[in-house]
Amino acid sequence: MFEKEFKVMLTEEQYEKLRAAYTWDEEFLQINHYYDTPDLRLAGEHITCRVREIAGEFFLQLKLPTHRDFIRVEQFKQLDGVPESVSAEQLKELTALELPQVKLLGKLATTRSVKRFDGTEIDLDKSEYFGITDYEAEIEFTDEAKARQLLGEITETLGITPNSDVCTGKVRRFMQEYKKTSLE
Repeated sequence: MFEKEFKVMLTEEQYEKLRAAYTWDEEFLQINHYYDTPDLRLAGEHITCRVREIAGEFFLQLKLPTHRDFIRVEQFKQLDGVPESVSAEQLKELTALELPQVKLLGKLATTRSVKRFDGTEIDLDKSEYFGITDYEAEIEFTDEAKARQLLGEITETLGITPNSDVCTGKVRRFMQEYKKTSLE
């Protein structure tokens, strides 16, 4: 599966303004349990390994980079829970890449509100990890033109200028804080 999305970091005030601007189709809590090697090899290769927990269901997911901006390949399989480590053999089931065994580093909990449109959706996220709370809007899409139009409407409403080079994804924000806390 290919994941196509734009991301915009928000302040708490912008988050609340966007939250009030729509009637949301769905709201739920998802917890990402992140995995990597001690030297963060996967993060260094822009590969995300996580177990995503939603409503008592657990999915091992690998997100792999592609040659196109805003697009990543996502592979997954269902698990029974959150393991302390994921073996190289389990990862091999999801990709042809030779990846090492990885261990659990920690979790990031996201309260997500979803608004669906034809060809696109807004995922409005409030995430908490290592004592930090941050806010983000993701615009996932199958129709890039509609997504760009929606992104323009949102950023105009909020009075912000999106810059894809500045918005760091959840896993990178998590890893930055993990590095800080693991050095303490």
